[in-house]
Amino acid sequence: MTNNTFIFLIITLFSFKVIAQGPTDFEKQIDSIFQTWNSSNKPGVTAGIIKDGKIIYLKGFGAANLETNELITPQTKFQLGELSKQFTTLAILLLEEQGKISLNDDIRKYMTELPKYKHVVTVEHLLNHSSGLYNINKIHSVINGSEEVKTQEEALKLIESQKTLSFKPGTDFSFHESVTESILMAEIVARSSGQSFADFVKTSIFEPLGMKNSLIRDDSDAMLNNVAQPYQKNKDERYKRNQINSSVVGAINAYSSAEDLAIWYSNFHNPKGNLGKMIQKLDAPVKLPNGKKNIYYWGEMAIGREFTHPERGLPIFWNFGMQGGYGTNVFRYLDQNLISFALGNNNQYNGGLAHDVIDVFAEDLYPLPSEIDFETLNVKKLSPKKLKSFEGHYWFKEGYASKLFVENDTLRSQYIFSRGSIKLVPLSDNTFQQYAKMEDKRLFKFEEKDDDMTLFFTYNESRPDIMKRYIPVNPSEKELQTYAGTYYNKEYASLFYFYVENGKLVAKNLNHRDIEFESITKDVFSGRSMFFNALNFNRDNSGKIIDFRMVTDGIKNLVFEKVK
Repeated sequence: MTNNTFIFLIITLFSFKVIAQGPTDFEKQIDSIFQTWNSSNKPGVTAGIIKDGKIIYLKGFGAANLETNELITPQTKFQLGELSKQFTTLAILLLEEQGKISLNDDIRKYMTELPKYKHVVTVEHLLNHSSGLYNINKIHSVINGSEEVKTQEEALKLIESQKTLSFKPGTDFSFHESVTESILMAEIVARSSGQSFADFVKTSIFEPLGMKNSLIRDDSDAMLNNVAQPYQKNKDERYKRNQINSSVVGAINAYSSAEDLAIWYSNFHNPKGNLGKMIQKLDAPVKLPNGKKNIYYWGEMAIGREFTHPERGLPIFWNFGMQGGYGTNVFRYLDQNLISFALGNNNQYNGGLAHDVIDVFAEDLYPLPSEIDFETLNVKKLSPKKLKSFEGHYWFKEGYASKLFVENDTLRSQYIFSRGSIKLVPLSDNTFQQYAKMEDKRLFKFEEKDDDMTLFFTYNESRPDIMKRYIPVNPSEKELQTYAGTYYNKEYASLFYFYVENGKLVAKNLNHRDIEFESITKDVFSGRSMFFNALNFNRDNSGKIIDFRMVTDGIKNLVFEKVK
């Protein structure tokens, strides 16, 4: 650390809560947050802090390679996972500025091998992840039992196989579809620039910014120097390699160091030249043509694939990346011009580390406490009769169901595949808040019309999950047998066999463990699998089952026809 940096620290720390009186003590205080990772015998982390566009902390802890005992430094490369998407978005913005592409272009202008969909999908739809394309990670999981798509060619083949869109482009969002869309954007960059995506990002982004230890790895077999190896810990507490075998680009496979990320993130508050100003555009919100924004559980999404929301009352942007044994988190506190990030190389990495660093500076600045104090809430006293009026089963059509019931004069919610339940605290005649020791606010708002009860669930400021009250059915074994048989999806050449066992409908496939389903309503089932959230069976005019449609976040109405 330079003398100039020490002077800057002394000035800065007067306005923040820091126990230490000098920069050496300050460094020790931050070092202590990463102390458990500071061992040459286990994987570790590297971290950086940026204040007012200037780097004030940059260090590495732990082993980059357990076989060679190479230690992590600020120059060590890490896989960024989902954070790779920000470079893909910037590449698209740069090409638009150069006049080589237009956001209004039909993506088939660059990729004629894609199907001619019922509606045009534009580059802007990809940018705002409102294309209606399936999440290929989920599709790959359906087909092969794993989300890891190994090559760009395989990824494009999966995308090309989808013939029908989930929804009309520009009318809806799905966060998970941004994987598919980022892959397509990377391909458009390559085809419109005349360079490989890796070379374009290198020559147009990394090199101009001076990011010397950053690259796009488009060949998983390519050798990398000065890279942290990814690890995971077994049940016997031993580490093993958690190697990444994917060469897909656009959504993952950007590698960078803490030193380079410090250069990159400095531009958000202190932009350098035109490229720096372009980087700031990544904070623009994702939105539909009607102006509607994508507010997910984690906050409002930006085109740079980060999320913004109030953290204990302070406005922030944040993001995370998890890939193989790598983990990355970044927090940007806007009013404080403060950025903290950390990168880890084992699957026990906890993104809270980067946030713990922020708390050193901002603990006294938060307007709100770290946990909601339910004792201070203006709780509404409801009669037992009123509470019982909310009881029942509720179904979210994208794939989860909950049971609400009254116990000890308290309304409780229980996910159908869970044994535990959560307490709901009444705030008004029809609104409840989930009781939990956290700052996040989870609200349950009920609306009744003509004896039809609807539940609107929101997580902080998210758009609501709309859940309808239903009367569950309990089909007999004979009735369940009508769903049994073999179902085939011709787009992806995928097959599932359904059978009945112990009074439950079960799905079988060579690439999956058997999946058990719960009956929701007539012809509707929900499963424990991450992709088999909801099954909607369809019948012909004679009442015979002809197919089912899979619905989950990232896949809408994928049809499997009954063939036997």
